[in-house]
Amino acid sequence: MDKKQFQRRVYVVSGVLGLLFFLFVGVLYQLQIIQGPYYRAQATKRNAQTETVEAVRGEILDCNGRVMVSNRSTYQVRLNTSVMGTEEERNAILTALLQICREQGVTWTDTLPVTGAPPFEYTLGTATGTNRRAFLKLMDILSENNSSWETASASGVALGEEWEAYRKAVDAASQTTETGTQAAETPAAPEDTVSAAPLIAKMKDYFGIDPTMPDEEARDLIGVLYELTLRSKGAATSEYIFAQDVDIRFITAVKEQGLKGVKIEPTTTRVYETSYAAHILGRVGPIFAEEWNEEDSYYKNNGYKMDDIVGKEGMEKAFESYLRGEEGTQIVELNSEGKVVSETWKTDPETGEPMAPKPGNNVVTTIDLRLQEALEQSLATRVPELSDKVEGAAGVVIDMKGGVKAIASYPTFDLSQATSLYNELLKDPLQPLYNRATMGLYSPGSTFKMITGVAALQEGLTTPNEEILDTGYFRYPEGEKYPYGDYHPKCGIYRQQGGTHGWEDMGHALEDSCNIFFYTLADRLGIDLLDEYAAMFGLGQSTGIEVPEYTGYVAGPETSERLNQEWYGGLLLSAAIGQGNTLCTPLQLANYIATLVNGGNHYPAHLLQTVKSSDYSQVVLENEPEPLDTINISEENLEAVKYGMYLLGTEGSVSKYFKDLPVEVGAKTGTAQVGSETTEANAVFVCFAPYDDPEIAIALVAEHGDSGGGLAAVAADVLSVYFGQSGTSQAVNGEGVLIR
Repeated sequence: MDKKQFQRRVYVVSGVLGLLFFLFVGVLYQLQIIQGPYYRAQATKRNAQTETVEAVRGEILDCNGRVMVSNRSTYQVRLNTSVMGTEEERNAILTALLQICREQGVTWTDTLPVTGAPPFEYTLGTATGTNRRAFLKLMDILSENNSSWETASASGVALGEEWEAYRKAVDAASQTTETGTQAAETPAAPEDTVSAAPLIAKMKDYFGIDPTMPDEEARDLIGVLYELTLRSKGAATSEYIFAQDVDIRFITAVKEQGLKGVKIEPTTTRVYETSYAAHILGRVGPIFAEEWNEEDSYYKNNGYKMDDIVGKEGMEKAFESYLRGEEGTQIVELNSEGKVVSETWKTDPETGEPMAPKPGNNVVTTIDLRLQEALEQSLATRVPELSDKVEGAAGVVIDMKGGVKAIASYPTFDLSQATSLYNELLKDPLQPLYNRATMGLYSPGSTFKMITGVAALQEGLTTPNEEILDTGYFRYPEGEKYPYGDYHPKCGIYRQQGGTHGWEDMGHALEDSCNIFFYTLADRLGIDLLDEYAAMFGLGQSTGIEVPEYTGYVAGPETSERLNQEWYGGLLLSAAIGQGNTLCTPLQLANYIATLVNGGNHYPAHLLQTVKSSDYSQVVLENEPEPLDTINISEENLEAVKYGMYLLGTEGSVSKYFKDLPVEVGAKTGTAQVGSETTEANAVFVCFAPYDDPEIAIALVAEHGDSGGGLAAVAADVLSVYFGQSGTSQAVNGEGVLIR
């Protein structure tokens, strides 16, 4: 080949290569420069997900700044099955995840109401109501036009419906009726030993589970797939959190295996910093389907999502609007394997600000945790000693403006274990979940007599110094027509010892709890005036407390008609000493005493003191209660009634309990008969201190506790803490000072 021919070939080859190069450059230019923005947008659109980031919930503190409920940072596991691939690949990923859980001792969420090992049986009796109803709803969805599902789930559905009916009957039976008694007998529970093997077999087939997989491993996998199906079929509204509070060892094991669709993310969990105040602190949980779907739903109307965590009871629910933060929105970019490539906050189109979550506000309550501890400890120690028939008790400590300093129901429970022990607590015959302080209705007994006394004094029907003769039983002077037929109620001392109190004025009649004295005043007053004054002191009315309460009743013709009972004149006499249909809560009793001894200013009972910003730098709200109304009580008349309580607290039957206190105490006992005369009476006790310048009032009730005097020791325990802690309180940090 000559030199010229070789050069021509080189030129041709070079030209072809050059042409190909320029063509390649042109294509790259077209793709990256001209069409680059389009393809980048398509790639971003395809791999970017918008996720909601929850806000940290605010803390709950006592009046001295002691944290009662806080948060702890932790990690949770969620599942994204959309990137897990085929059914077989999905099952393999979940099987590997479950194996890591077993090795690391991590508990995962599985609410399928079937035992975890063969022989498989239903556990619908121990399932929560929400989980039981979700199971029934899913079975109904899957069984629609599918006879094999209907057959497989038939026994479970029937059992679930039995348990639903049983739980409703139990709830109805446990409710306090309008007369303060249990509504009905508790029914017998259904049998819960029903085989779930047909359902498990059907689920194995439905979820494509390898038939050779061991039964227990298959059951675990079915449980996770059941949870995912609940959400995908609309049988559950809450988001599925596979596992919560996982540690670094678990996180490392998951990362090492590179399990697609398994996402580990930071979160917070509620921490109860005290084992006290369980009945009023409450708890948080997911929004129930019934709450979401109810007419005029609070959650729908206020921008919540169906799977949000909210306050369910107590102060967590009452102060939801303050404690709840503002959630953020994050853009998460994933690669083809479902791994996170980048995370950025979405920008608010109106403000241009990043949509990061904003923590909730902190709520400072009126509760004094040291008084709360003292009250609960004293009730637990002293109430069982009152009587071998005692069942439950409650106590309330309140200040002169309605601020609740302590509120307790006995027996109580540990809020941190309430969810795991819920079924045991529910079955306990002493009903530890029941808040007797705000929901328990009790006759006030002789603690009502101060109302009768004030009413008669203010209406000019007696004087502080008038003396009335106790003859042992109530009767008119000879020659006057007695209006109550053969009904001649006796004084307690006459009934028990055959004696009398002789001539009594207001103060000594209260000290001695002389029934005849107050029967006489009631006879002069009449039921209308008596009821009017009882209402002024808040009996039969809402106290205004932020947590659920019963309002109770005041005996009278209207109440009898409401209860389908007959009213007759003699009931006036029992009403005057706090018996009959007069029923009130311990909270109402405490607030009535505070209203009395503060001079007649009737404040709403409340738990909210202050709302502070998430960093404690600003006061968002300062609760400054105003009186609901004011009762006109002259100073002379008020002192006459208070003096009777002074005599009992300093010289009478309960004075021994208060003699070592640095202040003088005014007190009144009550014994409220319930049921037959052979049934142990309820014990009722109220007091206030200091006598000269009252700061707090206390009300205590013990079911079948016999005499109210026995409860004076509980009051003394609380008062010793209150008046012994002066100058030692830990103050809430001032504004502009960070405490974190």
